[in-house]
Amino acid sequence: MQNDTFYFSDFSGGGAARLAAENDRLREQLLQATSENVQLGETLQQIQQLATAETGELRDALKKALQRLAEMELQLAWLNKRLFGRSSERVVDEKTPLLPGLFVPETAAKPEPATIQVQGHDRPKKAANKDAKSVPFADHLERRERVVDIAETDKLGKEFIGFDVSEMLMHRSAFYVLVIKRAKYVVPGEPELGVVMAPPLPNVLSEDSDRGHFDISVPVHVLHEKFVNHMPFYRQSEDLKREGITLSRGTMCDWADKIAFLVQPIMDRLTDLLLKSDVIHADETSARMLAKGKCQKCYLWVRKTGVGPPITLFHFSPGRGQGEAQKILGNYAGIFISDAYTGYDKLPGTRAACWAHVRRKFYEVPELDNEQRLTALKLIRIMYDNEARAADEVKDAEAARAGGELNIVVPSLVETRRKQRANSAELVEQFFALCDDIVRRRLPPTSMLVRAAVYALKQRQELSVFLSDPRVNIDNNPAENAIRPWALGRNNAQFGIMRSDVEHWAGACWSSRRNRFMTLSVA
Repeated sequence: MQNDTFYFSDFSGGGAARLAAENDRLREQLLQATSENVQLGETLQQIQQLATAETGELRDALKKALQRLAEMELQLAWLNKRLFGRSSERVVDEKTPLLPGLFVPETAAKPEPATIQVQGHDRPKKAANKDAKSVPFADHLERRERVVDIAETDKLGKEFIGFDVSEMLMHRSAFYVLVIKRAKYVVPGEPELGVVMAPPLPNVLSEDSDRGHFDISVPVHVLHEKFVNHMPFYRQSEDLKREGITLSRGTMCDWADKIAFLVQPIMDRLTDLLLKSDVIHADETSARMLAKGKCQKCYLWVRKTGVGPPITLFHFSPGRGQGEAQKILGNYAGIFISDAYTGYDKLPGTRAACWAHVRRKFYEVPELDNEQRLTALKLIRIMYDNEARAADEVKDAEAARAGGELNIVVPSLVETRRKQRANSAELVEQFFALCDDIVRRRLPPTSMLVRAAVYALKQRQELSVFLSDPRVNIDNNPAENAIRPWALGRNNAQFGIMRSDVEHWAGACWSSRRNRFMTLSVA
């Protein structure tokens, strides 16, 4: 009991004060620890928020990087196909199943190849060679006969029965010099009357025709080599030099300028005729033009009649704005066929779109075995088969009538197209339904399949114009084929082309006398 009393007294004395002080100290430490714990919790929460945000940013960055990688892989596949793949667009697999709900009519069966009976089996008959004897040469070509006979000793005891006639095309053209001798006369004993001489031959390219050393056939040949065979003037000059003919590039350029000035009235008349046509094809292509310090991008435009007289006109411009499209077509209110270039949007006429461009968009999709891609290509191919049958029907009737069947009535292309395009109308509806389905699948907008479908859907009205008007071609290939030779001439130019070259090409010429553009090319 004494021990307990001693302890209590000790506790209740100075020890209680120490205990209270210790308790206050511990309470302060607890409060401080609690405050630090709260701060640590807030810091941890901030760290977690930052980590979550950074994780989201990294996830988004990774997603974008993977998407970009996929796009680059598609671009690489597309470039490899363009560089090393086939250029033909006939890649539709007949065994590919169609999508549910789509029905494509079968095309006409191809005839079985002809065969010939040989010992032991049937051998396929070779197709006729288009360059063989069965295809005669043009009647306007000069014919020179050469008789090939047997030796006189081999003729003994034999009777002549005729010739085995065949034709062989030959080339022997070359430059030659025409020696012109103009007669001169004087009156004897009267020298003051001077010399009387025959007049010189006319020369449309020289005011002093008696000083002209080149017939008009020489400039025509030079311009033909330049603008048809795409042989630059500097190459022609070197080639002629090897034949002993000195002809500078400056003289050739001067000829091109003068001839362009002379044909200006023809150009004006052809422009009037072209703008009166009910259907016109229009297209443009780029070129590099030599400028100060660098090459400048310029454009060459083509206009071609779709019906009526076959006229093709070219136009040069340093730009590609809407003003250029309005300049070459003006207030034309007919139907013009073009690509999706926005420069044609403000023209007053009715635009018809090109199905070849749509087909090319689907052809360039890297996923070659994609069912929707193959179905779209197959639908377009059957449309083109209908167009081919319409043209073949006219050709067959013309051939039959030329063969003596005078009772055959040759239908017009408009009539056969109207009949065949009634079948194409259903194909067009199925095609656009397929494009709608591609867009609704919510594929990445960078997918080339989606881009092809969107490209077609944006031109749905323009792509349907050919169904309501059989005069309209299904594509713009006539204009593209007309401007296609420019690519060859563009590649033949050294470094780039000068402004005078591109303006002179195909008659797209700059006349220094009239200070205006002029274009000319007749199909």
